Amino acid sequence: MSRGGGHVAASRMSVWAGVAALSVALVGCAPASETDPTPSASVSTAPSPDATSDGPPVTDPPVDEIDLDALVCTDLLDLAVAQAQFGADAQFIAELGPGEFAGIMAGPIAENALSEATQQIGCIWGIPQSDGAFTVVVAALPQASRDTLTTALGSSVFTGTLIGTAPAYTWERDDALGMVTTVYAFASPLWVTVTGSGTTSSQTEITGDVLNHLRTIYPSLGN
Repeated sequence: MSRGGGHVAASRMSVWAGVAALSVALVGCAPASETDPTPSASVSTAPSPDATSDGPPVTDPPVDEIDLDALVCTDLLDLAVAQAQFGADAQFIAELGPGEFAGIMAGPIAENALSEATQQIGCIWGIPQSDGAFTVVVAALPQASRDTLTTALGSSVFTGTLIGTAPAYTWERDDALGMVTTVYAFASPLWVTVTGSGTTSSQTEITGDVLNHLRTIYPSLGN
């Protein structure tokens, strides 16, 4: 599938409008939390993605093993999982074009990290002709970009957790469009974002399915 996506159906336009509206809400409230973070008690328990142990050193998989351009959105998420978490009418809508990533991330630090990604793929799932939608973005990050991002997340409104063995951060809140959740998860060198309509529980299940698919495609992914 072309990254540009030359055909835009009416259902894509309706759902993309919902995604854009959610993104405005995200960008409108997130920068203060990232640039002037107020840590919460739950965040203080966040795991350190870079923690060391007494075991053998962990090495990242070679970057040349990762080829996100070879993937299509349906490689990343089972429709049955999307429908189980989002509703029976949920569908894969479209792959994001090159100009459609702006505003997806929650705040300027995450936006900057995405701009530093060496590869990326973004996808929209949702209910056609509605504002209900979520996006999945997978990006290959340089280690320095990941370190900057996770340091900021560790002292922000995001809550640290694990999805399987993957370090992850979640942020759930209500806005004018209902419950909105952002999940960031890391399987080095890949960064997975699931953001949009939904609860932490539903978006975590979706993120876990994406991580499982990526680990099947790239078995040497780290954490």
